[in-house]
Amino acid sequence: MNPAKEFFDKLAPSWDSRQTKEEGEILPLLKKIGIKGGDRVLDLACGTATITSLLHSLGASEVLGLDISDEMIKIAKEKLGSMPWVSFRVGDFLESDFHEEFDVIVLYNAYPHFLEPEKLAKRFYASLKKGGKFAIVHSLGRKELDSHHAAIASKVSRSLDPVEEEAKRFDSFFHIEEAAEGEHFFFLAGSKI
Repeated sequence: MNPAKEFFDKLAPSWDSRQTKEEGEILPLLKKIGIKGGDRVLDLACGTATITSLLHSLGASEVLGLDISDEMIKIAKEKLGSMPWVSFRVGDFLESDFHEEFDVIVLYNAYPHFLEPEKLAKRFYASLKKGGKFAIVHSLGRKELDSHHAAIASKVSRSLDPVEEEAKRFDSFFHIEEAAEGEHFFFLAGSKI
């Protein structure tokens, strides 16, 4: 079994209770992405639909929540599955059988779990429409992430480099629009060249 899938399947029942950030702390970061009305958005590694409704509220006409964990998707469907603008799917984004195009791909609070960022950059490129955008968003800073992951997720995550270094992993495929970080956030966004 995939170690990340197994890890997140086990965490799914308590996932929502572990979320410490309020909507008011998350929304300013998501607004920086520039989602427009009518955009088709991939909520990558969506978990239990932590930000899915926020993406819709920012203008996304359609949101696909994708996660490797069956248990996370089960909870996401219980929460939002009746909404006509959202669909959820279990799957591995890095696998070659994922062939869909989006206007925007958002990866919220999950980037360290993608252990091959260069492969992720290629999949972003393949899955975005011309001019499409990706955004890697964390409502924790790098030190907070490292401390958190060292305690519970060291086998399924990696430490992040400074945001400028992480941006270099994507700049062959994307125009980097913003690479910023602070004590309590990490934000990297680019548009398809």
